[in-house]
Amino acid sequence: MSDRVTIAQVAEEAGVSAMTVSNVLNSKPGASDDTRRRVMEVVERLGYVPNVSARGLKAGRTGLVGVLTLDLTIQYGLEIVRGIADELASVEFEALINASYHDSSRERERIEFLTRGLVDGLLMIAPVLEDQTISLLRKRKIPTVIIDPRRIDVDLPRVTVDNYQGTRGAAQHLIDLGHRRIAYIGGNLDLESSTIRYEGFRDAMRLAGLPVDEDMVAYCDFSYVSGFRTASRIIEEHRPTAIMTGADLIAFGAVDAARKQGLSVPEQLSVVGFDDLPQAAQSYPGVTTVRQPLHDMGQTAVRALMSIIDGNAPLMEHMHMPTSLIVRGTTAPPERG
Repeated sequence: MSDRVTIAQVAEEAGVSAMTVSNVLNSKPGASDDTRRRVMEVVERLGYVPNVSARGLKAGRTGLVGVLTLDLTIQYGLEIVRGIADELASVEFEALINASYHDSSRERERIEFLTRGLVDGLLMIAPVLEDQTISLLRKRKIPTVIIDPRRIDVDLPRVTVDNYQGTRGAAQHLIDLGHRRIAYIGGNLDLESSTIRYEGFRDAMRLAGLPVDEDMVAYCDFSYVSGFRTASRIIEEHRPTAIMTGADLIAFGAVDAARKQGLSVPEQLSVVGFDDLPQAAQSYPGVTTVRQPLHDMGQTAVRALMSIIDGNAPLMEHMHMPTSLIVRGTTAPPERG
């Protein structure tokens, strides 16, 4: 076994991420002077030498991975990209990051561009993935891993989360608090994850012997504005005691919609999100939500992709990751009266 010092060992010794070490070594911005000094001290002490030939130049490889995300402005995708970047840095690869902005034609155009010998593999975050796009991927024979696909029947290595148990557990939390009039606002219905999340909510209600009021079930874009607008209508027309949502951005909108109508959260309306974006912990009150391990999803996808690039099969074709309920300040028992 080689005694060569790796970038991961330098990162562990310096107490930083592999991506930070890579940024320091490549003189990229983002690290403080103290961090740079600490990293370079560890590099010199351990005798680390960048491995410019092992992966990047071997067998004509580029040392680059294409990352095609749905949007470069949404925190959900950025958290996954952060996990991808950390893991790629640990194996001394770099990312070429592009966005499709939910446009299937642009998605194919970006795939065409990236697979012209620019990258050794492709990671796609919540892609549209039309049949024509899947055919293109097969034609190009590029190692590919899909993260959070819109369709769960995609015959490609993919990373998903347990959407069903996530919303079922969140709904049970509201039921256990004593809520009976629970509204549900899901995300875009062209994503199978949205359907699965609603099934988890619905089954929790039915197993508790509670009816699902279809008048209090709605779907909207994964956005604050859509969440605010949809929640405002449901609160005004039906006055639920709790709202379960299919995304944190929708939940943020629901919290503000309640406040605009003079309701206090959580005393008069409980709200639950899904994702656990950083803002969910930073807002006041902190938002109770279902945590997707977004950073870990990115890292897991990279490990699977590197296995394929190295000529091996991924450990699993379908990597299904657990969710967990994070209880914060937007849920409480309903008002008595």
